Amino acid sequence: MSNENIWRAMVATKQLEIDKLKRKIKEMEDKFEQQRIDEGGWNSDNTRQRDTKNRKKDKRIKSSDSSDK
Repeated sequence: MSNENIWRAMVATKQLEIDKLKRKIKEMEDKFEQQRIDEGGWNSDNTRQRDTKNRKKDKRIKSSDSSDK
């Protein structure tokens, strides 16, 4: 084999390894995403974020209170 063919074979081998690792990463990301969804997503009871409805309601109440001063 010529040097060029050897290099092409090495590049092809490395590309296969890269593709395999990309698939592995994608599988891990999908698994993590599914786990997050199963646990209730970002707005589950375990998070500290307030409900958006209450936040909008609180914002309106606070702004009217501050204008009374």
